Amino acid sequence: MRIILLAGARPNLIKVAPLLSAFERAGITADVAFTGAREWGSSTEDPTRLSFWGVTIQAPRWFLDIAEGTSAFETGTALVAVEKLLAAERPDAVLAVGDHNATLAFAIAAAKQRIPIAHLEAGLRCGDLGVPEEVNRVLISRVTALHLACDEASMAHLMGEGVDPDRIVLVGSVLAESVIRNGESVRDLNVAARYGLERGGYVTGSLHCAENLEDPTRCQAIFDGLAALGLPFLLPDAHGASGALETFGIRVGGSVRIVEAVPYPEMLALLRDAAVIVTDSGGVQEEACMLGTPCVTVRRCTERAATIVVGANRLADASSDAIVSAARDAIEGPRKWLTPKRWDKAVSQRVVRTLRRGVPPLE
Repeated sequence: MRIILLAGARPNLIKVAPLLSAFERAGITADVAFTGAREWGSSTEDPTRLSFWGVTIQAPRWFLDIAEGTSAFETGTALVAVEKLLAAERPDAVLAVGDHNATLAFAIAAAKQRIPIAHLEAGLRCGDLGVPEEVNRVLISRVTALHLACDEASMAHLMGEGVDPDRIVLVGSVLAESVIRNGESVRDLNVAARYGLERGGYVTGSLHCAENLEDPTRCQAIFDGLAALGLPFLLPDAHGASGALETFGIRVGGSVRIVEAVPYPEMLALLRDAAVIVTDSGGVQEEACMLGTPCVTVRRCTERAATIVVGANRLADASSDAIVSAARDAIEGPRKWLTPKRWDKAVSQRVVRTLRRGVPPLE
């Protein structure tokens, strides 16, 4: 079986790293198409591998170099690129990862060319079609032939939408596996000290969702809340929060500090050593759950409800009082919980076993 895997943007390349290694060990031909540019990667001693944000993987075969823009621009540009790619390559199946705009384009192009689609992270739902990624998730599922779900709630969502249970496999969270496999390498990292912070004495996280950064009222309220936490807040700016602050003329108060984005292993160390994490990122919610650091998610809803169910995460409104209250509750609460079912280091093996059985055509 020959598979083409599409990785859209930074998070998906990081999360599929263990999966690509599992494909290599299993002898599965899985070529990677990356929506970014080759220049995003750094050379290694092995010419067949590149390092992206501190994570070394098999070098993508194609770099689509899709510029960032509106949802329509990203989806349309990606659709043109991946349609040409799939028409030329005609793989046996494609593996779509996550809910990026390019992932939706990939699924549409494959479906129109009758190429079977397997979707990793299938069935995640927040229940709000006002969230752009929720629209992508629902549409991708409609043309997916094999749904690789990361939690039991996702399976229930899919079955509730009429998906044949025989087409759904609970494989777990590949990002959880990535955290586990990177855990050893970051064990001795003390990144907090570089910023003059003490372990357990600061807050960190990430902010990038449109519902927060494109709304000046919410954006102001969130940064007011971060400034009122009573602990230093360090924000590695990988997603343009500083741009939103500049656009809206919002001044950051208190001990909030925005710094350059850090490599993925260093970000894991910062998340691990924080007193609490404040974020709107789905990936960070999963990482916090695996690292044992309580998380506050500033959104109206979340598709990572599994992290709330186990007690690792809680939702907070975009208001100063709500953020401070949720953060204090998180700090005072337990730092140990059971992780969701199959969030372990065997996720990629389950994906490999499932794909080896074949991706059925969509009827």
